[in-house]
Amino acid sequence: MNPHRIAICMALAATASCASAQSTATVFGVADLSVRRVTNGPATVTGLSSGGAAASRLGFRVVEDLGGGYAASAWLESTVNFDDGTTNAARFFNRRSTVSLSGPFGEVRLGHDLTPSYTGFGEFDTFGVSGLADQGKFYSTAAGVFGSGIDATGVWARADNMVAYYTPNTLGGFYGQLAVAMGEGAPSKKYRGGRIGYAQGPVNVTAAYGLFDGIGGNTLRRSSVAGSYTWGPAKFYGSVVRNAYLGASRLVTQVGTVVTVAGLHKIKLNYTRADTSGVLGKAWLDRNDATQVAVGYAYDLSKRTTLYATYATISNKGDANFAVGTPPAAAPGRRSRGTEFGISHRF
Repeated sequence: MNPHRIAICMALAATASCASAQSTATVFGVADLSVRRVTNGPATVTGLSSGGAAASRLGFRVVEDLGGGYAASAWLESTVNFDDGTTNAARFFNRRSTVSLSGPFGEVRLGHDLTPSYTGFGEFDTFGVSGLADQGKFYSTAAGVFGSGIDATGVWARADNMVAYYTPNTLGGFYGQLAVAMGEGAPSKKYRGGRIGYAQGPVNVTAAYGLFDGIGGNTLRRSSVAGSYTWGPAKFYGSVVRNAYLGASRLVTQVGTVVTVAGLHKIKLNYTRADTSGVLGKAWLDRNDATQVAVGYAYDLSKRTTLYATYATISNKGDANFAVGTPPAAAPGRRSRGTEFGISHRF
């Protein structure tokens, strides 16, 4: 680069308009709030809830074009609870905090982010892993992960201190991801996993496998296969996920569809079955199964704003205590059901 071009780049650095190193900064988010009524067993609670159609959030993204197809980027993203103005109690940027380098080779990403063991099923959730019908409830509770401790640390979905590699989007539809979270000596925070898939035209299929170090060094194993297919105005989803820890396992199977009508209306249907088996300690778990049925409707007021309604119900058997939402507290072996009406705005 000649001296004149260096001088120009230095002069324009504040606006990031140098042709060889252009930067962009983006502020983005979701403002989502609903009126929700939840009944768990004999108790019912009505109130406002944040994130019924999409998780409410505030994020900052910076990308620098390094030239030659290479880029450096940073991403910070935080939960925002629009019902009371709070955020995550443990950390501000709880959703994502990463720095990455990308290019023709793919992307290397460092920091706090979703694991491939989560995206391997979460990207195929009919309701977007949000609201009353969220699939995450079968993995985010102590009952969902057999007391392994990964629920408390949050590594069931996101990992700290993670190094991840993503393949480039030039492989003819094939894609993959590998990730390792060192744990740094903290219990239930170590993770190793990967995901492969193929997405081309109306088809997207994927498989993922991950190892989570639970309490006492015991390992929770999660394996999954999932897929989606678009046919005309309908998109069909399905996934099968197995969590195994010590002598216990749970197989979560879900199928669903989203049908778009006249471009603005969306009808959502989902069926989920959680089958538990094995022994944990001295307790037999074979009876602790659950079934969830959900239906939803969404109407797009604009490209950024959507009105929505969701109804979901869970039938728990044995000591299963999954709930469409809390409060009230989940009731083992009892039915859980809920309804919500809300508005979601993306910016």
